[in-house]
Amino acid sequence: MRVVVPITFVLVAYWVALLAGVDTPLVTHWTYLTLQAVPAAAVVVRAIRIPEQRFAWGILGLGLSLWTIGSIWQVLGELYGIHLATPGPADVLWLTVYPCTLITFAVLARPWLRNAGVTLALDAAMLVLVASAVVTAAVLPALTANQGDISAGAQIVTLAYPVGDTVLLSAALIGAAVAGWRAGAVWCLLAIGSVVLVAGDILWTLQTANGTWQPVMGSNAVYPLWPGLAALAAWLPRRRRRIAPAGANVRTHAAVLVAVLAAIALLAANEWTHIPGTSIVLAAIGLLGAVHRTALALAASVRESLAAGRERELVDDVREALEAGELDLHFQPLVDARTGAVRGAEALLRWERLRPDEFLPAVERSPLIGPLTDWVLDRALGASARWGGLPVSVNVATANLAEPDLPARVLAALRRHDLPASALTLEITETAAVEDSTMADQVLAALDEAGVAISIDDFGTGHSSLARIARFPICEVKIDRSFVSEMRNAKLPIVSTTIELAHALGLRVVAEGIEDAQTLEHLRTLGCDLAQGYHLSHPLCDADFTAWLELSNRSLIGVTDLSEERDHCSKYRDSQSGSAASPRCTTPPSRSATEASAG
Repeated sequence: MRVVVPITFVLVAYWVALLAGVDTPLVTHWTYLTLQAVPAAAVVVRAIRIPEQRFAWGILGLGLSLWTIGSIWQVLGELYGIHLATPGPADVLWLTVYPCTLITFAVLARPWLRNAGVTLALDAAMLVLVASAVVTAAVLPALTANQGDISAGAQIVTLAYPVGDTVLLSAALIGAAVAGWRAGAVWCLLAIGSVVLVAGDILWTLQTANGTWQPVMGSNAVYPLWPGLAALAAWLPRRRRRIAPAGANVRTHAAVLVAVLAAIALLAANEWTHIPGTSIVLAAIGLLGAVHRTALALAASVRESLAAGRERELVDDVREALEAGELDLHFQPLVDARTGAVRGAEALLRWERLRPDEFLPAVERSPLIGPLTDWVLDRALGASARWGGLPVSVNVATANLAEPDLPARVLAALRRHDLPASALTLEITETAAVEDSTMADQVLAALDEAGVAISIDDFGTGHSSLARIARFPICEVKIDRSFVSEMRNAKLPIVSTTIELAHALGLRVVAEGIEDAQTLEHLRTLGCDLAQGYHLSHPLCDADFTAWLELSNRSLIGVTDLSEERDHCSKYRDSQSGSAASPRCTTPPSRSATEASAG
Protein backbone atom coordinates (compact mmCIF):
# COMPACT_ATOMS: atom_id res chain seq x y z
CA MET A 1 0.00 0.00 0.00
CA ARG A 2 2.99 2.33 0.43
CA VAL A 3 3.46 2.53 -3.37
CA VAL A 4 -0.05 3.87 -3.95
CA VAL A 5 0.90 7.54 -3.58
CA PRO A 6 3.97 7.47 -5.88
CA ILE A 7 2.17 5.34 -8.47
CA THR A 8 -0.78 7.74 -8.41
CA PHE A 9 1.60 10.68 -8.89
CA VAL A 10 3.27 8.95 -11.85
CA LEU A 11 -0.11 8.11 -13.37
CA VAL A 12 -1.32 11.70 -13.14
CA ALA A 13 1.93 12.97 -14.63
CA TYR A 14 1.56 10.39 -17.43
CA TRP A 15 -1.94 11.65 -18.24
CA VAL A 16 -0.84 15.28 -18.22
CA ALA A 17 1.96 14.45 -20.63
CA LEU A 18 -0.41 12.62 -22.97
CA LEU A 19 -2.88 15.51 -22.90
CA ALA A 20 -0.02 17.86 -23.73
CA GLY A 21 0.81 15.71 -26.77
CA VAL A 22 4.19 14.53 -25.50
CA ASP A 23 5.34 11.69 -27.76
CA THR A 24 8.65 10.48 -26.42
CA PRO A 25 9.68 6.91 -25.56
CA LEU A 26 10.09 7.87 -21.90
CA VAL A 27 6.41 8.80 -21.63
CA THR A 28 4.58 6.74 -24.22
CA HIS A 29 6.59 3.56 -23.73
CA TRP A 30 8.64 3.26 -20.54
CA THR A 31 6.26 5.09 -18.22
CA TYR A 32 3.38 3.14 -19.75
CA LEU A 33 5.15 -0.15 -19.02
CA THR A 34 6.08 0.93 -15.49
CA LEU A 35 2.46 1.70 -14.68
CA GLN A 36 1.61 -1.89 -15.64
CA ALA A 37 4.61 -3.73 -14.22
CA VAL A 38 4.59 -2.24 -10.71
CA PRO A 39 0.93 -3.09 -9.90
CA ALA A 40 1.35 -6.57 -11.39
CA ALA A 41 4.38 -7.12 -9.16
CA ALA A 42 2.41 -5.79 -6.17
CA VAL A 43 -0.28 -8.44 -6.70
CA VAL A 44 2.37 -11.17 -6.92
CA VAL A 45 4.06 -9.92 -3.73
CA ARG A 46 0.70 -9.92 -1.95
CA ALA A 47 0.12 -13.56 -2.93
CA ILE A 48 3.60 -14.50 -1.66
CA ARG A 49 3.50 -12.62 1.63
CA ILE A 50 -0.10 -13.18 2.78
CA PRO A 51 -1.40 -16.78 3.02
CA GLU A 52 -5.10 -15.83 3.01
CA GLN A 53 -6.57 -16.26 -0.50
CA ARG A 54 -3.06 -16.79 -1.81
CA PHE A 55 -4.18 -18.93 -4.73
CA ALA A 56 -6.74 -16.38 -5.96
CA TRP A 57 -4.33 -13.45 -5.97
CA GLY A 58 -1.47 -15.60 -7.24
CA ILE A 59 -3.50 -16.50 -10.34
CA LEU A 60 -4.46 -12.86 -10.89
CA GLY A 61 -0.82 -11.84 -10.41
CA LEU A 62 0.17 -14.39 -13.05
CA GLY A 63 -2.42 -13.04 -15.48
CA LEU A 64 -1.35 -9.42 -14.95
CA SER A 65 2.31 -10.38 -15.32
CA LEU A 66 1.64 -12.11 -18.65
CA TRP A 67 -0.47 -9.13 -19.71
CA THR A 68 2.46 -6.82 -18.90
CA ILE A 69 4.89 -9.06 -20.80
CA GLY A 70 2.59 -8.79 -23.81
CA SER A 71 2.78 -5.00 -23.55
CA ILE A 72 6.58 -5.18 -23.29
CA TRP A 73 6.69 -7.30 -26.45
CA GLN A 74 4.50 -4.77 -28.25
CA VAL A 75 6.44 -1.72 -26.99
CA LEU A 76 9.86 -3.14 -27.85
CA GLY A 77 8.65 -3.95 -31.34
CA GLU A 78 7.50 -0.38 -31.82
CA LEU A 79 10.72 1.07 -30.40
CA TYR A 80 12.92 -0.97 -32.70
CA GLY A 81 10.67 -0.65 -35.75
CA ILE A 82 9.83 -4.37 -35.90
CA HIS A 83 6.61 -5.24 -37.68
CA LEU A 84 4.51 -7.32 -35.28
CA ALA A 85 1.85 -9.49 -36.87
CA THR A 86 -1.68 -9.54 -35.47
CA PRO A 87 -2.62 -11.94 -34.05
CA GLY A 88 0.78 -12.60 -32.53
CA PRO A 89 2.58 -13.49 -29.27
CA ALA A 90 1.45 -10.25 -27.61
CA ASP A 91 -2.20 -11.16 -28.23
CA VAL A 92 -1.70 -14.61 -26.70
CA LEU A 93 -0.18 -13.02 -23.59
CA TRP A 94 -2.89 -10.38 -23.34
CA LEU A 95 -5.70 -12.90 -23.71
CA THR A 96 -4.40 -15.01 -20.80
CA VAL A 97 -5.58 -12.32 -18.39
CA TYR A 98 -9.19 -13.41 -18.94
CA PRO A 99 -9.06 -17.04 -17.72
CA CYS A 100 -6.72 -16.03 -14.88
CA THR A 101 -9.06 -13.26 -13.72
CA LEU A 102 -12.12 -15.50 -13.99
CA ILE A 103 -10.41 -18.14 -11.84
CA THR A 104 -9.63 -15.44 -9.27
CA PHE A 105 -13.28 -14.33 -9.28
CA ALA A 106 -14.46 -17.93 -8.83
CA VAL A 107 -12.13 -18.51 -5.86
CA LEU A 108 -13.12 -15.22 -4.19
CA ALA A 109 -16.81 -16.00 -4.71
CA ARG A 110 -16.58 -19.60 -3.50
CA PRO A 111 -18.16 -18.91 -0.04
CA TRP A 112 -21.42 -17.74 -1.56
CA LEU A 113 -21.28 -19.66 -4.84
CA ARG A 114 -21.94 -22.86 -2.86
CA ASN A 115 -25.38 -21.52 -1.94
CA ALA A 116 -26.05 -19.76 -5.24
CA GLY A 117 -29.26 -20.70 -6.98
CA VAL A 118 -30.36 -20.84 -10.60
CA THR A 119 -31.47 -17.21 -10.54
CA LEU A 120 -27.95 -15.98 -9.81
CA ALA A 121 -26.60 -17.93 -12.78
CA LEU A 122 -29.36 -16.44 -14.95
CA ASP A 123 -28.47 -12.96 -13.70
CA ALA A 124 -24.81 -13.45 -14.65
CA ALA A 125 -25.69 -14.87 -18.07
CA MET A 126 -28.10 -12.02 -18.78
CA LEU A 127 -25.53 -9.40 -17.79
CA VAL A 128 -22.99 -11.01 -20.12
CA LEU A 129 -25.48 -11.04 -23.01
CA VAL A 130 -26.62 -7.45 -22.58
CA ALA A 131 -23.09 -6.13 -22.00
CA SER A 132 -21.92 -8.01 -25.11
CA ALA A 133 -24.81 -6.52 -27.07
CA VAL A 134 -23.82 -2.99 -26.06
CA VAL A 135 -20.12 -3.56 -26.77
CA THR A 136 -20.68 -5.21 -30.14
CA ALA A 137 -23.05 -2.40 -31.10
CA ALA A 138 -20.19 0.02 -30.43
CA VAL A 139 -17.37 -1.81 -32.23
CA LEU A 140 -18.87 -4.04 -34.93
CA PRO A 141 -19.68 -1.23 -37.40
CA ALA A 142 -16.04 -0.06 -37.34
CA LEU A 143 -14.72 -3.62 -37.64
CA THR A 144 -17.08 -4.31 -40.53
CA ALA A 145 -15.99 -1.14 -42.34
CA ASN A 146 -12.34 -2.09 -41.65
CA GLN A 147 -10.81 1.17 -42.78
CA GLY A 148 -7.54 0.07 -41.22
CA ASP A 149 -7.48 -2.90 -43.62
CA ILE A 150 -6.66 -5.44 -40.90
CA SER A 151 -6.83 -9.17 -41.55
CA ALA A 152 -9.79 -11.37 -40.67
CA GLY A 153 -7.77 -12.97 -37.88
CA ALA A 154 -6.91 -9.54 -36.50
CA GLN A 155 -10.59 -8.57 -36.61
CA ILE A 156 -11.58 -11.64 -34.60
CA VAL A 157 -8.84 -11.16 -32.00
CA THR A 158 -9.52 -7.43 -31.74
CA LEU A 159 -13.22 -8.16 -31.13
CA ALA A 160 -12.33 -10.82 -28.55
CA TYR A 161 -10.88 -8.21 -26.19
CA PRO A 162 -14.03 -6.15 -25.51
CA VAL A 163 -16.20 -9.27 -25.50
CA GLY A 164 -13.90 -10.91 -22.95
CA ASP A 165 -14.06 -7.71 -20.93
CA THR A 166 -17.85 -7.96 -20.74
CA VAL A 167 -17.56 -11.42 -19.16
CA LEU A 168 -15.17 -10.06 -16.51
CA LEU A 169 -17.38 -7.02 -15.95
CA SER A 170 -20.53 -9.11 -15.53
CA ALA A 171 -18.85 -11.46 -13.05
CA ALA A 172 -17.42 -8.53 -11.08
CA LEU A 173 -20.78 -6.74 -11.01
CA ILE A 174 -22.51 -9.86 -9.68
CA GLY A 175 -19.80 -10.22 -7.04
CA ALA A 176 -20.14 -6.57 -6.03
CA ALA A 177 -23.94 -6.85 -5.94
CA VAL A 178 -23.87 -9.94 -3.73
CA ALA A 179 -21.15 -8.68 -1.37
CA GLY A 180 -22.21 -5.03 -1.13
CA TRP A 181 -19.91 -2.05 -0.74
CA ARG A 182 -18.78 -2.42 2.87
CA ALA A 183 -18.11 -6.16 2.76
CA GLY A 184 -17.28 -6.20 -0.95
CA ALA A 185 -14.90 -3.29 -1.51
CA VAL A 186 -12.60 -5.75 -3.27
CA TRP A 187 -15.36 -6.68 -5.70
CA CYS A 188 -16.24 -3.04 -6.29
CA LEU A 189 -12.63 -2.19 -7.18
CA LEU A 190 -12.44 -5.19 -9.50
CA ALA A 191 -15.72 -4.12 -11.12
CA ILE A 192 -14.41 -0.58 -11.67
CA GLY A 193 -11.22 -2.09 -13.10
CA SER A 194 -13.32 -4.19 -15.48
CA VAL A 195 -15.19 -1.07 -16.61
CA VAL A 196 -11.84 0.59 -17.30
CA LEU A 197 -10.70 -2.46 -19.27
CA VAL A 198 -13.90 -2.38 -21.34
CA ALA A 199 -13.40 1.30 -22.12
CA GLY A 200 -9.76 0.82 -23.05
CA ASP A 201 -10.43 -2.15 -25.32
CA ILE A 202 -13.34 -0.40 -27.05
CA LEU A 203 -10.99 2.51 -27.85
CA TRP A 204 -8.28 0.05 -28.96
CA THR A 205 -10.70 -1.82 -31.22
CA LEU A 206 -12.11 1.34 -32.80
CA GLN A 207 -8.66 2.84 -33.39
CA THR A 208 -7.27 -0.40 -34.79
CA ALA A 209 -10.25 -0.93 -37.11
CA ASN A 210 -10.06 2.68 -38.32
CA GLY A 211 -6.27 2.64 -38.65
CA THR A 212 -5.85 5.59 -36.29
CA TRP A 213 -4.06 4.02 -33.33
CA GLN A 214 -1.12 5.98 -31.89
CA PRO A 215 0.76 5.59 -28.57
CA VAL A 216 -0.53 8.98 -27.44
CA MET A 217 -4.16 8.05 -28.08
CA GLY A 218 -6.79 7.26 -25.48
CA SER A 219 -6.52 3.47 -25.06
CA ASN A 220 -2.99 3.62 -23.67
CA ALA A 221 -4.08 6.32 -21.23
CA VAL A 222 -6.80 4.03 -19.84
CA TYR A 223 -5.03 0.66 -19.67
CA PRO A 224 -2.74 1.36 -16.66
CA LEU A 225 -5.80 1.87 -14.43
CA TRP A 226 -6.76 -1.82 -14.65
CA PRO A 227 -3.66 -3.35 -12.98
CA GLY A 228 -3.56 -0.45 -10.52
CA LEU A 229 -7.13 -1.09 -9.32
CA ALA A 230 -6.49 -4.85 -9.18
CA ALA A 231 -3.42 -4.26 -6.99
CA LEU A 232 -5.39 -1.94 -4.71
CA ALA A 233 -8.10 -4.62 -4.36
CA ALA A 234 -5.49 -7.25 -3.55
CA TRP A 235 -3.96 -5.20 -0.75
CA LEU A 236 -7.18 -4.04 0.89
CA PRO A 237 -7.51 -5.13 4.54
CA ARG A 238 -9.41 -8.42 4.78
CA ARG A 239 -12.94 -8.27 6.17
CA ARG A 240 -14.87 -11.04 7.86
CA ARG A 241 -16.56 -13.20 5.25
CA ARG A 242 -20.31 -13.25 5.09
CA ILE A 243 -21.91 -16.19 3.33
CA ALA A 244 -25.22 -14.44 2.72
CA PRO A 245 -24.65 -10.66 2.84
CA ALA A 246 -27.65 -8.53 3.72
CA GLY A 247 -29.43 -6.94 0.76
CA ALA A 248 -27.75 -9.17 -1.84
CA ASN A 249 -31.03 -9.95 -3.61
CA VAL A 250 -31.97 -6.29 -3.84
CA ARG A 251 -28.63 -5.35 -5.39
CA THR A 252 -28.65 -8.21 -7.90
CA HIS A 253 -32.22 -7.27 -8.87
CA ALA A 254 -31.05 -3.69 -9.40
CA ALA A 255 -28.19 -4.87 -11.63
CA VAL A 256 -30.62 -6.97 -13.66
CA LEU A 257 -33.00 -4.02 -13.98
CA VAL A 258 -30.22 -1.79 -15.32
CA ALA A 259 -29.29 -4.52 -17.84
CA VAL A 260 -32.92 -4.86 -18.94
CA LEU A 261 -33.21 -1.10 -19.47
CA ALA A 262 -29.97 -1.13 -21.48
CA ALA A 263 -31.26 -3.95 -23.69
CA ILE A 264 -34.59 -2.17 -24.26
CA ALA A 265 -32.74 1.08 -25.07
CA LEU A 266 -30.54 -0.76 -27.58
CA LEU A 267 -33.54 -2.34 -29.30
CA ALA A 268 -35.33 0.99 -29.41
CA ALA A 269 -32.25 2.74 -30.83
CA ASN A 270 -32.42 0.39 -33.81
CA GLU A 271 -35.39 2.45 -35.05
CA TRP A 272 -33.21 5.57 -35.51
CA THR A 273 -29.75 4.15 -36.18
CA HIS A 274 -28.30 0.96 -37.55
CA ILE A 275 -27.55 -1.56 -34.82
CA PRO A 276 -25.69 -4.73 -35.90
CA GLY A 277 -27.88 -7.82 -36.05
CA THR A 278 -25.55 -9.64 -33.66
CA SER A 279 -26.17 -6.98 -31.02
CA ILE A 280 -29.93 -7.16 -31.55
CA VAL A 281 -29.90 -10.94 -31.11
CA LEU A 282 -27.77 -10.74 -27.95
CA ALA A 283 -30.03 -8.06 -26.45
CA ALA A 284 -33.15 -10.08 -27.30
CA ILE A 285 -31.73 -13.25 -25.72
CA GLY A 286 -30.80 -11.22 -22.66
CA LEU A 287 -34.37 -9.98 -22.34
CA LEU A 288 -35.66 -13.54 -22.69
CA GLY A 289 -33.34 -14.51 -19.86
CA ALA A 290 -34.79 -11.69 -17.78
CA VAL A 291 -38.31 -12.93 -18.53
CA HIS A 292 -37.33 -16.46 -17.52
CA ARG A 293 -35.75 -15.19 -14.33
CA THR A 294 -38.89 -13.20 -13.52
CA ALA A 295 -40.99 -16.30 -14.14
CA LEU A 296 -38.84 -18.32 -11.74
CA ALA A 297 -39.10 -15.60 -9.09
CA LEU A 298 -42.86 -15.43 -9.59
CA ALA A 299 -43.19 -19.20 -9.30
CA ALA A 300 -41.14 -19.19 -6.10
CA SER A 301 -43.29 -16.39 -4.71
CA VAL A 302 -46.46 -18.30 -5.55
CA ARG A 303 -45.10 -21.44 -3.87
CA GLU A 304 -44.19 -19.47 -0.78
CA SER A 305 -47.63 -17.86 -0.69
CA LEU A 306 -49.39 -21.21 -1.05
CA ALA A 307 -47.19 -22.76 1.63
CA ALA A 308 -47.87 -19.83 3.95
CA GLY A 309 -51.60 -20.17 3.27
CA ARG A 310 -51.56 -23.91 4.00
CA GLU A 311 -49.61 -23.25 7.18
CA ARG A 312 -52.14 -20.66 8.34
CA GLU A 313 -54.99 -23.09 7.65
CA LEU A 314 -53.17 -25.81 9.58
CA VAL A 315 -52.62 -23.51 12.55
CA ASP A 316 -56.32 -22.56 12.47
CA ASP A 317 -57.23 -26.25 12.45
CA VAL A 318 -55.03 -26.87 15.49
CA ARG A 319 -56.56 -23.88 17.26
CA GLU A 320 -60.04 -25.25 16.61
CA ALA A 321 -58.95 -28.72 17.77
CA LEU A 322 -57.59 -27.18 20.97
CA GLU A 323 -60.85 -25.36 21.62
CA ALA A 324 -62.92 -28.45 20.78
CA GLY A 325 -60.91 -30.72 23.09
CA GLU A 326 -59.57 -32.88 20.27
CA LEU A 327 -55.97 -32.66 21.46
CA ASP A 328 -54.73 -35.11 24.04
CA LEU A 329 -51.63 -35.89 26.09
CA HIS A 330 -49.94 -39.25 26.24
CA PHE A 331 -47.27 -40.10 28.81
CA GLN A 332 -44.15 -42.23 28.46
CA PRO A 333 -42.46 -43.27 31.72
CA LEU A 334 -38.92 -42.36 32.73
CA VAL A 335 -37.47 -45.34 34.63
CA ASP A 336 -34.40 -45.61 36.82
CA ALA A 337 -31.98 -47.61 34.68
CA ARG A 338 -30.48 -49.32 37.74
CA THR A 339 -33.52 -50.18 39.89
CA GLY A 340 -36.46 -50.06 37.48
CA ALA A 341 -38.34 -47.57 39.68
CA VAL A 342 -40.49 -45.01 37.88
CA ARG A 343 -38.93 -41.57 38.27
CA GLY A 344 -41.20 -39.52 36.03
CA ALA A 345 -43.03 -39.29 32.73
CA GLU A 346 -42.71 -37.29 29.53
CA ALA A 347 -45.86 -35.58 28.26
CA LEU A 348 -46.39 -36.03 24.53
CA LEU A 349 -48.98 -34.09 22.55
CA ARG A 350 -51.31 -36.14 20.34
CA TRP A 351 -53.94 -35.33 17.73
CA GLU A 352 -55.87 -38.09 16.01
CA ARG A 353 -55.83 -36.31 12.65
CA LEU A 354 -52.08 -35.74 12.24
CA ARG A 355 -48.75 -36.79 13.68
CA PRO A 356 -47.00 -34.18 15.85
CA ASP A 357 -44.24 -33.61 13.31
CA GLU A 358 -46.90 -32.73 10.73
CA PHE A 359 -48.48 -29.84 12.63
CA LEU A 360 -46.12 -28.76 15.41
CA PRO A 361 -43.52 -26.98 13.20
CA ALA A 362 -46.25 -24.72 11.82
CA VAL A 363 -47.65 -24.06 15.30
CA GLU A 364 -44.18 -23.22 16.63
CA ARG A 365 -43.91 -20.48 13.99
CA SER A 366 -47.24 -18.97 14.99
CA PRO A 367 -48.62 -17.10 18.02
CA LEU A 368 -50.58 -20.24 18.93
CA ILE A 369 -47.46 -21.82 20.45
CA GLY A 370 -47.91 -19.82 23.67
CA PRO A 371 -51.50 -20.92 24.43
CA LEU A 372 -50.73 -24.49 23.33
CA THR A 373 -47.74 -24.67 25.68
CA ASP A 374 -49.89 -23.37 28.54
CA TRP A 375 -52.51 -26.04 27.79
CA VAL A 376 -49.89 -28.82 27.77
CA LEU A 377 -48.35 -27.54 31.00
CA ASP A 378 -51.72 -27.42 32.74
CA ARG A 379 -52.73 -30.93 31.61
CA ALA A 380 -49.34 -32.44 32.42
CA LEU A 381 -49.15 -30.87 35.89
CA GLY A 382 -52.75 -31.88 36.58
CA ALA A 383 -51.81 -35.50 35.83
CA SER A 384 -48.73 -35.18 38.02
CA ALA A 385 -50.87 -33.96 40.92
CA ARG A 386 -53.18 -36.96 40.53
CA TRP A 387 -50.16 -39.25 40.60
CA GLY A 388 -48.94 -37.85 43.89
CA GLY A 389 -46.46 -35.36 42.43
CA LEU A 390 -44.69 -37.72 40.00
CA PRO A 391 -42.30 -35.46 38.04
CA VAL A 392 -43.34 -34.73 34.46
CA SER A 393 -41.28 -33.51 31.52
CA VAL A 394 -42.80 -31.07 29.02
CA ASN A 395 -41.25 -30.00 25.73
CA VAL A 396 -41.07 -26.27 25.03
CA ALA A 397 -40.38 -24.79 21.62
CA THR A 398 -37.59 -22.40 20.76
CA ALA A 399 -40.24 -19.72 20.28
CA ASN A 400 -41.33 -20.15 23.90
CA LEU A 401 -37.90 -19.03 25.06
CA ALA A 402 -38.55 -15.67 23.42
CA GLU A 403 -41.59 -15.12 25.69
CA PRO A 404 -40.49 -13.06 28.71
CA ASP A 405 -43.57 -14.11 30.73
CA LEU A 406 -42.93 -17.86 30.32
CA PRO A 407 -41.39 -18.29 33.83
CA ALA A 408 -44.37 -16.53 35.43
CA ARG A 409 -46.83 -18.72 33.52
CA VAL A 410 -44.95 -21.88 34.53
CA LEU A 411 -44.96 -20.89 38.20
CA ALA A 412 -48.66 -20.02 38.00
CA ALA A 413 -49.42 -23.48 36.60
CA LEU A 414 -47.43 -25.11 39.41
CA ARG A 415 -49.35 -23.10 42.01
CA ARG A 416 -52.71 -24.03 40.47
CA HIS A 417 -51.95 -27.70 41.00
CA ASP A 418 -50.14 -27.19 44.32
CA LEU A 419 -46.91 -28.73 43.04
CA PRO A 420 -43.29 -27.79 43.77
CA ALA A 421 -41.04 -26.62 40.94
CA SER A 422 -39.10 -29.88 41.25
CA ALA A 423 -42.12 -31.71 39.82
CA LEU A 424 -41.53 -30.16 36.39
CA THR A 425 -38.76 -30.56 33.83
CA LEU A 426 -38.82 -28.45 30.68
CA GLU A 427 -37.16 -30.01 27.65
CA ILE A 428 -35.58 -27.73 25.05
CA THR A 429 -33.75 -28.59 21.86
CA GLU A 430 -29.99 -28.49 21.60
CA THR A 431 -30.22 -25.66 19.06
CA ALA A 432 -32.40 -23.57 21.36
CA ALA A 433 -29.96 -24.08 24.22
CA VAL A 434 -27.00 -22.58 22.39
CA GLU A 435 -28.89 -19.99 20.36
CA ASP A 436 -27.41 -16.53 20.76
CA SER A 437 -30.45 -14.84 22.30
CA THR A 438 -30.42 -12.54 25.30
CA MET A 439 -34.12 -13.16 25.94
CA ALA A 440 -33.68 -16.96 25.89
CA ASP A 441 -30.78 -16.66 28.35
CA GLN A 442 -32.92 -14.56 30.69
CA VAL A 443 -35.88 -16.94 30.46
CA LEU A 444 -33.74 -19.99 31.16
CA ALA A 445 -32.04 -18.23 34.08
CA ALA A 446 -35.42 -17.28 35.58
CA LEU A 447 -36.72 -20.84 35.26
CA ASP A 448 -33.58 -22.21 36.85
CA GLU A 449 -33.84 -19.73 39.71
CA ALA A 450 -37.45 -20.81 40.27
CA GLY A 451 -36.28 -24.42 40.66
CA VAL A 452 -37.62 -25.79 37.37
CA ALA A 453 -35.27 -28.36 35.83
CA ILE A 454 -34.05 -27.77 32.26
CA SER A 455 -33.27 -30.74 30.01
CA ILE A 456 -31.61 -30.89 26.58
CA ASP A 457 -33.73 -33.09 24.33
CA ASP A 458 -32.36 -35.16 21.43
CA PHE A 459 -28.77 -34.44 22.40
CA GLY A 460 -26.26 -35.29 19.70
CA THR A 461 -28.36 -34.26 16.72
CA GLY A 462 -27.12 -30.65 16.78
CA HIS A 463 -23.69 -29.17 16.20
CA SER A 464 -22.63 -28.22 19.72
CA SER A 465 -20.56 -29.93 22.37
CA LEU A 466 -21.79 -30.99 25.78
CA ALA A 467 -19.12 -28.78 27.38
CA ARG A 468 -20.59 -25.78 25.57
CA ILE A 469 -24.16 -26.63 26.54
CA ALA A 470 -23.13 -27.09 30.18
CA ARG A 471 -22.61 -23.32 30.39
CA PHE A 472 -26.38 -22.99 30.42
CA PRO A 473 -28.60 -23.74 33.48
CA ILE A 474 -29.41 -27.34 32.60
CA CYS A 475 -29.50 -30.40 34.82
CA GLU A 476 -30.24 -33.17 32.32
CA VAL A 477 -29.37 -34.36 28.82
CA LYS A 478 -31.39 -36.85 26.79
CA ILE A 479 -29.31 -38.90 24.39
CA ASP A 480 -31.10 -39.09 21.06
CA ARG A 481 -32.70 -42.39 20.06
CA SER A 482 -30.56 -42.57 16.91
CA PHE A 483 -27.47 -43.14 19.08
CA VAL A 484 -29.14 -45.40 21.64
CA SER A 485 -30.71 -47.72 19.06
CA GLU A 486 -27.32 -48.39 17.43
CA MET A 487 -25.29 -48.85 20.59
CA ARG A 488 -24.31 -52.36 19.57
CA ASN A 489 -22.69 -50.91 16.47
CA ALA A 490 -20.44 -47.89 16.13
CA LYS A 491 -22.52 -45.61 18.38
CA LEU A 492 -21.59 -47.27 21.68
CA PRO A 493 -18.45 -45.10 22.24
CA ILE A 494 -20.53 -41.97 21.60
CA VAL A 495 -23.10 -42.96 24.24
CA SER A 496 -20.51 -43.99 26.82
CA THR A 497 -18.47 -40.83 26.30
CA THR A 498 -21.57 -38.65 26.59
CA ILE A 499 -22.56 -40.34 29.86
CA GLU A 500 -19.10 -39.94 31.33
CA LEU A 501 -18.81 -36.29 30.34
CA ALA A 502 -22.33 -35.47 31.54
CA HIS A 503 -21.67 -37.04 34.93
CA ALA A 504 -18.38 -35.16 35.16
CA LEU A 505 -20.37 -31.96 34.62
CA GLY A 506 -22.93 -32.95 37.26
CA LEU A 507 -25.74 -33.62 34.78
CA ARG A 508 -28.34 -36.40 34.79
CA VAL A 509 -28.47 -38.60 31.68
CA VAL A 510 -31.62 -39.96 30.05
CA ALA A 511 -31.42 -42.47 27.20
CA GLU A 512 -34.47 -42.50 24.95
CA GLY A 513 -35.41 -44.99 22.28
CA ILE A 514 -34.65 -48.21 24.26
CA GLU A 515 -36.30 -51.06 22.40
CA ASP A 516 -34.80 -54.22 23.88
CA ALA A 517 -33.42 -55.63 27.14
CA GLN A 518 -29.87 -55.85 25.82
CA THR A 519 -29.72 -52.10 25.14
CA LEU A 520 -31.10 -51.42 28.61
CA GLU A 521 -28.46 -53.67 30.15
CA HIS A 522 -25.72 -51.88 28.22
CA LEU A 523 -26.95 -48.52 29.50
CA ARG A 524 -27.18 -49.83 33.01
CA THR A 525 -23.54 -50.97 32.80
CA LEU A 526 -22.48 -47.57 31.48
CA GLY A 527 -24.12 -45.82 34.43
CA CYS A 528 -27.02 -44.18 32.61
CA ASP A 529 -29.45 -42.60 35.08
CA LEU A 530 -32.88 -42.81 33.42
CA ALA A 531 -34.28 -44.95 30.63
CA GLN A 532 -37.15 -44.33 28.22
CA GLY A 533 -38.42 -46.33 25.27
CA TYR A 534 -40.85 -48.90 23.90
CA HIS A 535 -39.15 -51.72 25.78
CA LEU A 536 -40.38 -50.13 29.00
CA SER A 537 -43.66 -48.74 27.74
CA HIS A 538 -45.23 -47.08 24.75
CA PRO A 539 -46.67 -43.60 25.35
CA LEU A 540 -50.02 -44.13 27.09
CA CYS A 541 -53.05 -41.94 27.54
CA ASP A 542 -53.76 -40.56 31.00
CA ALA A 543 -56.01 -43.43 32.09
CA ASP A 544 -53.74 -46.18 30.80
CA PHE A 545 -50.68 -44.57 32.32
CA THR A 546 -52.45 -44.38 35.68
CA ALA A 547 -53.17 -48.10 35.48
CA TRP A 548 -49.61 -48.83 34.40
CA LEU A 549 -48.31 -46.76 37.29
CA GLU A 550 -50.29 -48.83 39.79
CA LEU A 551 -48.38 -51.92 38.61
CA SER A 552 -44.98 -50.27 38.50
CA ASN A 553 -44.03 -51.41 42.02
CA ARG A 554 -42.18 -54.34 40.45
CA SER A 555 -38.91 -53.77 38.60
CA LEU A 556 -39.15 -53.40 34.85
CA ILE A 557 -35.57 -54.56 34.30
CA GLY A 558 -35.85 -57.70 32.23
CA VAL A 559 -39.47 -57.15 31.13
CA THR A 560 -39.59 -58.28 27.51
CA ASP A 561 -43.27 -59.01 26.83
CA LEU A 562 -44.91 -55.59 26.89
CA SER A 563 -48.18 -56.82 25.38
CA GLU A 564 -48.91 -58.72 28.63
CA GLU A 565 -47.98 -55.62 30.64
CA ARG A 566 -50.40 -53.46 28.64
CA ASP A 567 -53.18 -56.05 28.99
CA HIS A 568 -52.80 -55.95 32.78
CA CYS A 569 -52.90 -52.15 32.70
CA SER A 570 -56.08 -52.04 30.60
CA LYS A 571 -57.84 -54.67 32.73
CA TYR A 572 -56.89 -52.85 35.92
CA ARG A 573 -58.22 -49.54 34.56
CA ASP A 574 -61.43 -51.20 33.38
CA SER A 575 -62.00 -52.77 36.79
CA GLN A 576 -61.58 -49.39 38.45
CA SER A 577 -63.85 -47.52 36.05
CA GLY A 578 -66.45 -50.26 35.62
CA SER A 579 -66.80 -49.41 31.95
CA ALA A 580 -65.30 -50.45 28.67
CA ALA A 581 -62.12 -48.73 27.69
CA SER A 582 -62.07 -46.05 25.06
CA PRO A 583 -60.30 -47.25 21.89
CA ARG A 584 -58.28 -44.06 22.00
CA CYS A 585 -56.81 -45.05 25.38
CA THR A 586 -56.45 -48.81 25.13
CA THR A 587 -54.87 -48.97 21.70
CA PRO A 588 -51.16 -48.29 21.97
CA PRO A 589 -50.06 -45.51 19.59
CA SER A 590 -48.31 -46.60 16.44
CA ARG A 591 -44.57 -46.24 16.33
CA SER A 592 -44.66 -43.47 13.74
CA ALA A 593 -47.04 -41.49 15.87
CA THR A 594 -44.95 -41.69 19.01
CA GLU A 595 -41.57 -40.75 17.67
CA ALA A 596 -42.21 -37.00 17.87
CA SER A 597 -42.68 -35.26 21.19
CA ALA A 598 -44.33 -31.92 21.69
CA GLY A 599 -45.11 -29.22 24.12
